[in-house]
Amino acid sequence: MHGIRSLSLTLVASSLAAGWAQAQDPTQLDTVVVTGRRAEARLDDTPQRIELVSPRDIENTPSQELTDVLKKHTSVDVIQYPGNLSGIGIRGFRPEFSGINKRSLLLIDGRPAMATNLSLVNMDQVERIEVLKGPASALYGSSAMGGVVNLITRQRSGPIGGYAQIAAGRFDTHELRTAIGGSLSERLDFDYAGSLFEQNADFRTGQGTRRPNTTYSQQNHALRLGLKLSDDWRIQINNELYRGRDIATPGDLASGTSSQTNKDMDREGTDLKLTGRVGGHQITARTFFGTQSYEQYKRTSTTAAERPYLPFRSFAEELDYRGWQIQDQWTWNDHLMTVIGVDQESVRQKTFGYNANGTRKAPSSANNERRSLGVYVQNTLYLNQGNTTIDFGLRHDRIETETFSTPLLNSFTPGKADFTTNNPSLGFTHKLGGGMRVHGTVGKGFVPPSALELTGSALTIKAGKDDVLAGNAGLRPESSVTWDMGLEWHAGAFFTDLTVFRTRVKDRITRVQVGEDTDNRYFSYTNANSARMEGLEWNGRWKASDSLTLSLAGTHYFRRTEEIGGIQSEIRNVANNTVRAAGDYQSGAWSSRFGLRYVGHFQDNDWNGNSASIIRYAPFAVADLSVRYRFDRHSSVSVLIDNLFDRYYSEKGGYPLAGRNGRVAYRLDF
Repeated sequence: MHGIRSLSLTLVASSLAAGWAQAQDPTQLDTVVVTGRRAEARLDDTPQRIELVSPRDIENTPSQELTDVLKKHTSVDVIQYPGNLSGIGIRGFRPEFSGINKRSLLLIDGRPAMATNLSLVNMDQVERIEVLKGPASALYGSSAMGGVVNLITRQRSGPIGGYAQIAAGRFDTHELRTAIGGSLSERLDFDYAGSLFEQNADFRTGQGTRRPNTTYSQQNHALRLGLKLSDDWRIQINNELYRGRDIATPGDLASGTSSQTNKDMDREGTDLKLTGRVGGHQITARTFFGTQSYEQYKRTSTTAAERPYLPFRSFAEELDYRGWQIQDQWTWNDHLMTVIGVDQESVRQKTFGYNANGTRKAPSSANNERRSLGVYVQNTLYLNQGNTTIDFGLRHDRIETETFSTPLLNSFTPGKADFTTNNPSLGFTHKLGGGMRVHGTVGKGFVPPSALELTGSALTIKAGKDDVLAGNAGLRPESSVTWDMGLEWHAGAFFTDLTVFRTRVKDRITRVQVGEDTDNRYFSYTNANSARMEGLEWNGRWKASDSLTLSLAGTHYFRRTEEIGGIQSEIRNVANNTVRAAGDYQSGAWSSRFGLRYVGHFQDNDWNGNSASIIRYAPFAVADLSVRYRFDRHSSVSVLIDNLFDRYYSEKGGYPLAGRNGRVAYRLDF
């Protein structure tokens, strides 16, 4: 039986050594994935719907950040601003770009990415991407309500090799990129990846209009060192670094040039991991820590008193992450595997406010911290001679939140609260024969209340009665229940998967007035709102010839509604339809990819007028193209064009993105 024993580290290593040449083709169902169980598993033995982005997909996609790759290769919803600020949502959950309590979880090699803004994630080190659709709180705890994005980094061994690339393009862009890795000795191996990028001219939108204040520069570095301690044990350290300077942010179109800002942004993460095998136990122990910070500088202002000081620092934020993980992957026999583990993580958030003259002022929110401890167990049964797989798991989380005394924020009283939650999951997959497979899952997800919603008390002075806002320590986590069912078929050159899903969300948190007297109005938070998402996901691929592969994928929502304060409406920034089509061609020295992405209607609040009013945005379609010519096995030249047809579009109303944007790159492989 192909069983669990075949899913060893040897299989993973051999897949990576082969360059994942076939991972881009979903008909290769023996591809090994890790996100669905926190353990190695063949894709066709995995109940969850997992979308793969291969190394070739990443290399052939015009992109500047992680969100660009995800929106062109996976079924996610996107919010994206000029100025390196972006986020995603999965299966109808509103896309989010900030905050530590999100509804879609981002991981790097299975541990928290320690980033709230996807634009700051180092893509240079990424080997491939796995996107798990549906709730995964039974494995990963908080925030995995809509799904999980897991970035798998490079781990080269053997002869040292890599590449160096130089590129230049429109809007006076320049880029240097390199990656190198391999074995330094019989026991020691490494990987380094880095890039420098500059956009020295403001971009132009698809209408040809220059968008002022959109230049920026950034650099990324990632270093991995691995040491083989014995035949069964290994230790590894990873460090990644992002630095962005003078990242210009233009503001909403409606504000003209009156709300321009610049940002300096930093992110660093370190991960130390020990792995080993004792009999049927595959042990993993790791610790991780990192920071994300940025400082915002006002460049323009409508306030006359501020103008003599422009530009000046107006705001800053720091996020500090710490945590550890211990896991045992226990192979009982060919029919049963158990994954059991413990996760711990703490995240501390600090904010700072500044006056125009450089003095400190009270920030907009209190300093706070979230601490979580989770215990999970996941069992996998292989039945019916390997044609049926059943997964079932459970996780228990205890989460503590605390707000702290914050300098200059005298109107806030600190507090502390904690709660526990249990989240189960069940999944199955069965091979029907004739290339057909049915798969399905059901599970719970949750996201905790924020520290400010649970604790503390804030006073807002107003004309007439003052507002007193108090946290509610009795709040329950926002929770969801999702089921999905899919049918997959592959035969020769064809592959297709159709999956329907349904999600119910309850206990969403809203602010309510709880009392009033002669001097004050009293507010707090309660669990009152809900949401419902129902849809169909499809993914198809046809290898039309030895040279040409065509693909078509997307999501259609039958329903995506939320109820807030008794009023039901569409979920903001989630389109009713998204469709992705692509053609990949390779023949001799030539290779190319043409991609097309269509985004249907979506709604958002009118943030420049009455925020209670709703704006309905028209659909748009954006195409990209890459063409590569390889002179020999060492050198190649490529042309990458984003927004090929120069469309005027935005992923967030009021913030149009760049029009046609091309660059030429020369690459040397060694």
